[in-house]
Amino acid sequence: MNRNTWEISFMRIIAIAFAFIFMTPALAATPVPGGKWSYVFVDKKGNPDRPIRVYTYRPRKCDSTCPIWFVMHGLHRNASNLRDTWADLADNYNFLVIAPEFSQKDYPKAAWYNLGGVAENENPEKWTYAAIDHLFEEMRDGQADYRIFGHSAGGQFVHRMLLLRPQSKASLYVAGNPGWYLLPEWRKEKGVEQVFPFSLIGSKVGEAQAKEAFSKKLLLYVGENDTDPDDEALNKSDGAMKQGANRVERGENFFKVATRVANETGTKLNWELSEVPDVAHEAKAMSKAVATQLYGKK
Repeated sequence: MNRNTWEISFMRIIAIAFAFIFMTPALAATPVPGGKWSYVFVDKKGNPDRPIRVYTYRPRKCDSTCPIWFVMHGLHRNASNLRDTWADLADNYNFLVIAPEFSQKDYPKAAWYNLGGVAENENPEKWTYAAIDHLFEEMRDGQADYRIFGHSAGGQFVHRMLLLRPQSKASLYVAGNPGWYLLPEWRKEKGVEQVFPFSLIGSKVGEAQAKEAFSKKLLLYVGENDTDPDDEALNKSDGAMKQGANRVERGENFFKVATRVANETGTKLNWELSEVPDVAHEAKAMSKAVATQLYGKK
């Protein structure tokens, strides 16, 4: 073999090696271990000074490459409880559970959790919503995307994440019993009186993001018995009350606005609204109803 032939062969080997590296699925820096586990995630791409305790579960039938469900806690920030609820579902349906906990200390009040820290940060990578993709990059083991579920305040987090960050790697968004909504309307002249954070009017995103969000899969679930207008956890501000007297009315109004806006802009709406019978404001019952609808009874 002459020198030129050897150099060409060597370069081909290098090219093949690089191609293999870039074609190989990303390996997890922190893969989901078997059983129940937790650790502290430091979001170096977002807010490294605001650590996130992460609770996980991997069933026996899964390795670290199984599909991923993120599950978002509600007002009480009890991620471990929701992880445990979804652990039972994971055993039946074979997926990984990742439940990040956004503490009151580091992610105070609705501003930093439900509302994603949007008003506090000009940089979208520092929004709380972005932490989900950052955590996914840390824990995924070849998975190209993930699914995300949230109940109550977590349901608020999920649908707002979709509207404000539709470019995320989530392939399915599931919101259960949100208490109030970010209406997908950015046009002041269309009669929506509420401004951000009750609608996209005055927000940092607009038509392009809303249309992209309409194209993504959102499943909105409301419990038919979640109708108590005096629920102490229900937002009773003027903006929220204009969306309805209870969570069912607010969910229906949100979906009605989305349908109208999609029709007016000629955009296909890839969202669904479901009313779950015999369920009130219950994370466990709603979680089971969601899993049964998506996977069937087991």
